Amino acid sequence: MMTCTEFRALLTDHHGNELLAEVRAQFDFHKTDCTHCGYFLDSFTVTVKLSRRLPRAMPPGLEERLRAGVTKALAEPGERPT
Repeated sequence: MMTCTEFRALLTDHHGNELLAEVRAQFDFHKTDCTHCGYFLDSFTVTVKLSRRLPRAMPPGLEERLRAGVTKALAEPGERPT
């Protein structure tokens, strides 16, 4: 069974359509079984879609701050909604 941490670590591969069939099955089961991760995936998907619409030129340091924030969010265990 996949953990929430493992699920979050696979988000980029999921969006790149790079998951092996067996891993994708576990990923899909977890997103259906875990409401928190399902919401997290939805939020991540919207963020990816919106960021693809941003201009390629970013103010100095913005990309580094965004990457650091995403890395921190992915590393922290999230609270599950009640």
